Amino acid sequence: MSAPSPKRPRLSRPAPAPVARMTIADMVPEILRRLPANDPACLARASLICKPWRRLVSDRLRRYRAFHRTPPMLGFVVNIKRVARFVSTDSSFRPAAPDRAGTNVFDARHGRVLLHTFDTLQADKEIVVWDPVTDEQWRVPPLPVYTPSFNAAVLCAAPGCHHHGCHGGAFRVALVGSDERGFSFASTYSSETGAWSQRIGIEEPAFFDQRPSVLVGNTAYFIAGVKFKIVGYDVATQEISVVWPPAPHQRRSDGILMKAEDGALGFACVQDARLYLWSWKAAGPDGDMAWALSRVIDHKTMLRTRGLRTPSQVVGFAEGAGVIFVKTGNTVYSMDLKSGHVRKVYNWTLKNYDLTVVPYLSFYNPGAGALQETLRHHEPKQG
Repeated sequence: MSAPSPKRPRLSRPAPAPVARMTIADMVPEILRRLPANDPACLARASLICKPWRRLVSDRLRRYRAFHRTPPMLGFVVNIKRVARFVSTDSSFRPAAPDRAGTNVFDARHGRVLLHTFDTLQADKEIVVWDPVTDEQWRVPPLPVYTPSFNAAVLCAAPGCHHHGCHGGAFRVALVGSDERGFSFASTYSSETGAWSQRIGIEEPAFFDQRPSVLVGNTAYFIAGVKFKIVGYDVATQEISVVWPPAPHQRRSDGILMKAEDGALGFACVQDARLYLWSWKAAGPDGDMAWALSRVIDHKTMLRTRGLRTPSQVVGFAEGAGVIFVKTGNTVYSMDLKSGHVRKVYNWTLKNYDLTVVPYLSFYNPGAGALQETLRHHEPKQG
């Protein structure tokens, strides 16, 4: 009888590491970070639950903003009868003084709104930078030269800023205008130096209106009349460039500038009951720039306004949010270009009024004094 084969020695395996169990306390920071950015009332309610949650909300604002990246649209500013009016949207944010009497709105970016006083004399006009969240405002010294027409953009000047919360930091005002000869010039105001930079100019006729600018990289682009054109001002290199609108729309002057989906300069215009979206990009192996048609949208179908005879017009674009504003008659609609969602956001009674929508994007965390006021506006109505 053969001897049994020897048994192989059993290898001892290390005991599995205990699985860490997440507690409610561990999950709270992740939950708070994922609260919707376009409804600051959520943060307000979370802050009122208990002191530990209040500390978490305050300590993790930077992570909260970095998680959402793009600031939410808290509202927009329109010009109504010499009043720049802040109109709140879905958010729970309401400025302390939404109506800025005696001013018109130029621009809004990086948590600030750019206004100018509406005086009879051009020399008396004043540029004001306003922060609707903190209700602070800064007056910009007047230009040292006379200009019959101008437009301007406000930019954050804080080094290394991610623009998640630019309130109270350094800023710049990039201004383009027409000089005494009618040619284009540009200059930059710095809040750090308190002065305007030296003017630069080109012999290109331009008359600037007040349609909002768009920022692409370091270049702010503005729309100018007199042979409808787009003027770009690079605030880093201090250079001016001219871009002609897409050929099908060069005889029209009711388009707006926007940022295309690829981050390039974009242009939007309504023509023949369709919304045309264009992108300025390199075309061909030589790298020359040209307009490319990116999308065509039957806006009347989206807005359900086929019965209206009043032609539609694009009146605003929210940089970073991908939302465009279209005016039909006395009603303004917002159109989300990604989801296709359409909302009626504003209505007014003035007839034949040329309206421009300047969206305001910013993170907002209600302070202790504003928590009750924020929640009061969102209490469910009784009955």
